[in-house]
Amino acid sequence: MTTYLLERDGVLLARLPLLHTDSFALHCDFQPTEAFAPYRAVFDEEARLTDELAHDADPTLMTRAEALLDEILALGLTVRREDGGPAHEVLLGIEGNAATFRPLHLQEELP
Repeated sequence: MTTYLLERDGVLLARLPLLHTDSFALHCDFQPTEAFAPYRAVFDEEARLTDELAHDADPTLMTRAEALLDEILALGLTVRREDGGPAHEVLLGIEGNAATFRPLHLQEELP
């Protein structure tokens, strides 16, 4: 089984065992470490807003979602394979015990 590691500045935030992939993202189980706790609230809010936007295209919600995305990207989170390989900046969504991600730079491919 392929497992990815979510890190920030070399600190392990979570293990991401791969469940499946599709043409848009890698879907993983989300196994946070204690080091992830300071970031949980921003991801919980992002998941809540994503759900709301699926039912309501309110421009205020969209503006807040864009600001949250910028906040998450500014964290400088990276994902790499547990067995080595380069770290990649990613677009990351976390909802409960599930995570989805894809490389931030489309030309990068995660093995």
